Amino acid sequence: MEYTLEVDFAPIYECVSSMSVFMAKQNHNALEAGKLWVREVQDRFAPVTLQKMRNNIKAANDYSLSPCIWRCPGERTVSGFLDWFEDLSAGQLYEIYAECGQTIPANLPELRGLVSEVLREWDAHYFSSVNPAILEGLQREADNRRLQIHPGGVMELYEEVTGGMRLYPNDKLKHVVITPQYHARPLVTSSFFDEMAFTSYSADVITPEPGRPAPGLLRLTRALSDETRLCILRLLAQEQLTFTDIVRSIGLSKSTIHYHLIALRSAGLVIVHYNSRSMESRNIEYSLRLEALQGLPGQMGDFLQS
Repeated sequence: MEYTLEVDFAPIYECVSSMSVFMAKQNHNALEAGKLWVREVQDRFAPVTLQKMRNNIKAANDYSLSPCIWRCPGERTVSGFLDWFEDLSAGQLYEIYAECGQTIPANLPELRGLVSEVLREWDAHYFSSVNPAILEGLQREADNRRLQIHPGGVMELYEEVTGGMRLYPNDKLKHVVITPQYHARPLVTSSFFDEMAFTSYSADVITPEPGRPAPGLLRLTRALSDETRLCILRLLAQEQLTFTDIVRSIGLSKSTIHYHLIALRSAGLVIVHYNSRSMESRNIEYSLRLEALQGLPGQMGDFLQS
């Protein structure tokens, strides 16, 4: 049975996304915002404050706020959401996560406190002064994508917005919520529960300066400019492979292959196959996505003639 698809956006989503990607040092090299953004943001915080925030995030252990943000009935600005979130009883918290089919940790109220404290610090020192055009652009993106939802085409739309992630229906998954994000570009991040999935996809909502290439064209040309990535694409043109298969065939470290797959995924050059079996085992499979290659001449021509 096909799952239903919903597009959702509110400022609190981007606040969480920007904070998460800043705290995840392992992905800094892949960020389009670059290490310069990381350093600029870091300078806004006292070292002791940053360390406490990192300790809280580590203790929260990948706690996902998405179900609560999605369920929040009122104003979903950062302060509006956090005021509501902090006022929830333990029973209300448990009810929200149980509705997604998630195994609920016994210390859920404690995790709520840790995450809420970090987000208030993040908003005070960084997010409250973020460029309003980013949030306005993300809202427009969400509004436009809502118009594209139609029965029978949800899997195709999910693949389109994520640049190649193919989420197959299964007997448990009922509803998928997709949210545009800017700070974490080109990453796509997901939280999978038994009955729901939340995916944040990259959205280029700031128009490049005149004469500059579009971000999508840059991702595509950069992805194709590396020998290892071309070898990975050649493998995937022949058969669908798991991450382990790719590591074994290429002969490089897992971290190196992970980095190359991020570049290929962000360029839309690979299909990432998610189904009920692979979501449970994390044994996700990859294949070549020809649409991106076929679109390169047109994108290049548009840029050269603009």
